[in-house]
Amino acid sequence: MTRSVRGPVPVSVALLVSGAAVGAAPARAETPGAAAALEEGDRLWAGRAEGAKGGTALEAPIEACLASYRRALSSDPTSLAARWRLMRALYFKGEYTTSDLERKKAIFEEGKRVGEDALAEIRRQASATAGRSLSDATPPQLVPFVKGRPDALASFLWAAVDWGKWSLAFGKMAAVKQGAAGKIRDYCEAAIALDPAFDDAGGHRVLGRLHHQTPAVPFLTGWASREKALSNLRRAVELAPRHFINRLYLAEALYDYEKASRGEARAMLQALIADTPAAEWAVEDARAQEDARALLASWARP
Repeated sequence: MTRSVRGPVPVSVALLVSGAAVGAAPARAETPGAAAALEEGDRLWAGRAEGAKGGTALEAPIEACLASYRRALSSDPTSLAARWRLMRALYFKGEYTTSDLERKKAIFEEGKRVGEDALAEIRRQASATAGRSLSDATPPQLVPFVKGRPDALASFLWAAVDWGKWSLAFGKMAAVKQGAAGKIRDYCEAAIALDPAFDDAGGHRVLGRLHHQTPAVPFLTGWASREKALSNLRRAVELAPRHFINRLYLAEALYDYEKASRGEARAMLQALIADTPAAEWAVEDARAQEDARALLASWARP
């Protein structure tokens, strides 16, 4: 199973990428200390499944990875490459190493904070490019100034992911007070505008899930819709048809929204369970299969 876009942007490549659009600034180089720590962190990230059982991972491997990314950020506080990798590793730790709610809250609180810090840094860099202040710009408004900069794209996506997990951990009322749904939407829309295929259609996957899971509340989340949930999730599967979570989320949305499609939804999950997890995504794919089994069992109940 090939999933090239889900892996890290190699540091050696990120150092060479330059802005491809008019007004886009070239990607900044990491400091030597940060680059070395990022390389080490990426090596440790590749070993995050060591000792895992199915969809549950041990904490020690991802903690070592986190330590490297934190060193990178300490060495270069302006590094977006360190920030998005840190957000990704925090997501993995909170999602796959613990079921304890209080621990999840602490992990995703850090992930949310790193995401907001990344947005502030993107605004600072974009302001320098634009020659005017963009300190209040939304992620979609920043897109013209960060085209061709993979670390900004990855920062938008992983900020959306960690905000989403933070919302699940802290609950709907806390999420409403923080404006979480709107933030996740903006991050996803920016990621899609920059590269809809990035991270196996990650922007469409997260945005579709957001529309599926967010109740439409007048004046707050009235923009949430089943049509956008299904269109984004279908697009995610079109762009990355082998991606386990894309398939899981689309099947669940189809079952919830289209009674006539429930047979299709069941068949999708059965095919997912029968599929072979990718070695590179062993824990994530195994968890998706566990979730698929749980959904099928719940659908079988009267």
